[in-house]
Parts: sequence; C-alpha cells; structure tokens
Amino acid sequence: MTTGFGHDVEEIEISDEDVTQRPPESPQSSGRRSVELGLLVLAVVALVAGVVSWQRAGDHDEAAVARAALRDTVLITARSHIETMNTLDHDDVDGGLERWQDVTTGTLKDQIAATDAETRQLMADQQMVSTGKVVDAAVLDLTASTATVIASVEVTVRNDADPSAVPSVKRNRFAADLVKVGDRWLLEGLDQVAVEIK
Repeated sequence: MTTGFGHDVEEIEISDEDVTQRPPESPQSSGRRSVELGLLVLAVVALVAGVVSWQRAGDHDEAAVARAALRDTVLITARSHIETMNTLDHDDVDGGLERWQDVTTGTLKDQIAATDAETRQLMADQQMVSTGKVVDAAVLDLTASTATVIASVEVTVRNDADPSAVPSVKRNRFAADLVKVGDRWLLEGLDQVAVEIK
C-alpha cells in the first residue's frame, strides 16, 4: 500500500484469533490476584464491623443521654417536693396541707389527708412559719418509674407570736422515695436521716 507521502507500507493482516487469544496466566499472576481478592474481602469485613460498632455506640449514647435527662428531671422534682413538704404557714394550714397532698402519693398522701381538725388548729395556734430550702441533693437509685433521692435541707422557722425573735435555722437530711404516677413524679416516702457527727 502506498501512503500519501510516497512511501510503501506493508499491510499486516490481523485475524480474530490473534486478537482474542491471550497467553495463559502465570502462577505468580494468579497468586497475586488471590491476594488482592483476599485483601478486598478483609476490607469489606472491617467496614461492616466498623458500621456495626458505630451503630451500637450511637445506641449506647442515646440511652446514656435519656438516662441523664431522666435523672435531671427526678432531681429537680424531688428538690421542689421536699421543699414543699418542709414549708408551712400558720395563716394557711389547710392550703399548706393541700400542697403537701399534691406532691405525695400512697400511704404518705393518706396520712396527710387524715390530719384532723384538732391537729390543724394546733398548727395554726403555734403561729410558726417554716420555709424549706434544699441546699444539696443526689439521686441514689433510679429506674424508669422509681427513684431514691437524698437531700440536705435548711428549714427556716419564724415565730410570729414573738416579732422580735430571730428566725431559727434547722439543718436536716432527708431520704425521699419517689414513684412515677402517670406523667408525674410524686413522693411516696420522706424520712429524716440522722446525721453522723464525727
């Protein structure tokens, strides 16, 4: 064949057999392919394991966050209820007892409701005003529906029968048992705990 440049070019015929036929792979090439395949499988396994671990870590984090939120809710509620139970004004005994009943349940609530007229009158006649303040508190035990909280409480008592008297401050420690009733946490028990003096 003659090109446009005036040179003869030898024509080479290539058959289909020449195109499709390849020399057989050597043992070294085959071994390298097996190693590459093995590495690929290991990479896939490692990736799957990583995803599973990440998912489990995410589930654990969500559970930890939910438990922390529950603990905060219980602690805030317990502090408020304990303060309520240590607060009473002689000018509003009935209202104070109603507030006590509102934050309690079970036997404790029944005991408050059973306060008779004579006791109510005695509480009014003493002319005392007590105000409770939780200065420190901690959750000792917690489940989805029950909790135990310990609290250090300062109770300021003012004697209205003697306007010149200086209010006294009493420091007590209480153990409170709470239970979830519906969507509310209520006091099921409230006991004074002796403070050990060393």
